[in-house]
Amino acid sequence: MSAFRLVCLPALVLALSAPICTAALAAPAVTTTQSFHAARLPASFFAGNRARLLAELKKMGPGTIAIIKSMPEQNRNGDSHHMYRQDSDFYYLTGIEEAESVAILNADSDKPYTLLVRTRDARRERYDGARLGVEGAVKQGADQAESFPAAEKTLKEAISKAQRVVLISNFDEDFRKKALDLVYPFGSDNNHASYKKILVDGRNLVAEMRLIKQAAEIEMLQNAVDVTAAGHLAAMKASLTASNEGEVAAAFQGTTRRLGARFTGYDTIAGAGGNSCTLHYVTNDHAIEKNGVMLLDAGAEVGYYTADVTRTWPVSGKFSKEQKAIYELVLKAQNTAIDLVKAGRLHHEGFDAAMRVMSDGLIDLGILKGDKEALYKSGAYSRFTMHGISHWIGLDVHDAGGYQMEPGKRGGQRVLQAGMALTVEPGIYIPSDANDVDAKWRGIGVRIEDVVLITPEGNRNMSGKLPRSVEAIEAALAK
Repeated sequence: MSAFRLVCLPALVLALSAPICTAALAAPAVTTTQSFHAARLPASFFAGNRARLLAELKKMGPGTIAIIKSMPEQNRNGDSHHMYRQDSDFYYLTGIEEAESVAILNADSDKPYTLLVRTRDARRERYDGARLGVEGAVKQGADQAESFPAAEKTLKEAISKAQRVVLISNFDEDFRKKALDLVYPFGSDNNHASYKKILVDGRNLVAEMRLIKQAAEIEMLQNAVDVTAAGHLAAMKASLTASNEGEVAAAFQGTTRRLGARFTGYDTIAGAGGNSCTLHYVTNDHAIEKNGVMLLDAGAEVGYYTADVTRTWPVSGKFSKEQKAIYELVLKAQNTAIDLVKAGRLHHEGFDAAMRVMSDGLIDLGILKGDKEALYKSGAYSRFTMHGISHWIGLDVHDAGGYQMEPGKRGGQRVLQAGMALTVEPGIYIPSDANDVDAKWRGIGVRIEDVVLITPEGNRNMSGKLPRSVEAIEAALAK
């Protein structure tokens, strides 16, 4: 098969054992003989996405083109760069992973796809690796290609001939300004009537395409989830003897990299004890409290698709009475929300239901005091919950697509559809300095997060094999 090899889920021999539940407590193994190094979707996937976008361009009328810009390289410090990762929209439409690339789609042409790429440079390629060049661009699906600096003329000519330019550029501000200047030249240009051109922000078009996942995407996302599960299990094991949060983060990252995840989808969050109450805690270098909890929010990226999974567990191997009470309340809220993640339901329904469960539960535990109905309506629970519980997931950890949110509200009015993939992640956090709360609850932060795929029949918890119940987590730690 070609370099765009699709690794199918049935080939995965990730030994996650039988599904973990209260009736099956055998801890899953961490090892696997399957890896996903260089796993990519097939060229036909990207060609199909371009065809769908071209169909949208045709609806806008003659003279419509789209210009899609790659991710610019990012400096780390000095003359060092961060490892390059392509812009998700650009990748979704081209499959090209090279920087300094521009794709032009012309809806009126029988050869609609032009790719502008870096020129070949033997010296730089000795340092940084081979470049596509014009020949490589055509081999990867372009109808025609040009390399810079000659490609600059091609770009200008395409814009000058167009009546409508659909620009898709997420992070390259310099290129956005260049496109703006080409569409609307500074000063008077009445002779050429350039002011009649229309510039359209095309990012929403691609976002709506990305929102419903295709079969190949679902398989790749499941690969990322399974690799992530192996990483979480390795981190659980490491936490039992680790003295520092960094050792737990390293166990996750080392395991997922070994299995083929070139990147994590976001910075790993490994918070022990009171640090479990900091939502985006990424320092990961503090001592571990042996009687506290460990919260690991971490996701592996495989073939450009990322998982996003959170588990919280007791470093001692056994939940204390208070830790267990908070954990089971969060789990109840998550299960309630997952039950509402189905086609035809509204996005916000899961959030509303989960908040009601946690609000009432916090009162039952004595952490909140007062009338249940009044406290829920006032949003008093938000002091300990703080965040929404669901976002789209795919090429980005917070994936593209609108929620139809109302101002000031969590969750949206969007009607859920089969093929959408999203997280469900309620949490309760009682910080160490919450002096008006009984000391036995302080320093406990619990978040449980899974990746859920909406199916025609209901939904599938893609990360559901990773221990989730109190019994399953304690059994995994004991193993």
